[in-house]
Amino acid sequence: MGDSDTEKQVEQAFDQIFEALHATDAEKLDALLADRPGSIHIGSDPGESWTKSQFVDMIKEAMSAGGSQVRAEHDKVNVQIAGDVAWIDTTGRFMSNEGAQRDIRLTGVFVREGGRWKATQSHVSIGVPNDAIFEA
Repeated sequence: MGDSDTEKQVEQAFDQIFEALHATDAEKLDALLADRPGSIHIGSDPGESWTKSQFVDMIKEAMSAGGSQVRAEHDKVNVQIAGDVAWIDTTGRFMSNEGAQRDIRLTGVFVREGGRWKATQSHVSIGVPNDAIFEA
């Protein structure tokens, strides 16, 4: 299998994570995340940092509360691969149910486990201009 096929597999795994989040499907999300010590998933809020089980539990809570009030979409995903490890970066946006949007940046690390690509690290951030770093 060529690198482009592997890159497509990683991108598909990333897309499946988005689908699981949009559907607030904790079971599907659980299957798409690596179960490794040190795995971390970091959101855009300063207090958002989860292990796999914490991230899945957060989605279960969102399910019971009626789903998320925010959706995310991403642009073209850049994929790099080294053996059984891949990393991605992309841009995108958060969108509220009321139509508001906010640009985001996303990165992630995937590992191949049992022939499937699973996320072991993810990070979402909202860029702040350098001259606004210290503004409240």
